Amino acid sequence: MGQLDKTSLIQPLVDHMVTNEKDVKVWRKELVESGAFSNEQVMGLDDASLTLSYRTMLAVQFQGLRTERILTEIEKHQVAWAVDIDDNFQQGAICY
Repeated sequence: MGQLDKTSLIQPLVDHMVTNEKDVKVWRKELVESGAFSNEQVMGLDDASLTLSYRTMLAVQFQGLRTERILTEIEKHQVAWAVDIDDNFQQGAICY
């Protein structure tokens, strides 16, 4: 799977995690444990900066994983997204 395909898996996963798992205490803890920030620095982040930092950390972590592991994380977090299917294919699926 190419880098672009991997990104198409990572972005919905990160979006889902940030949207549905809003425990900022956990976010701060993970940012400190990853070595990205000290306790003082992470406590000084405003909400927008904290969210952006956490999103970035997740995306970088997932970029380093194999595609199979990302798919496992998608299942674990029960990520779902819409698929845009061409009208011709939709009609074929309905007829099938």
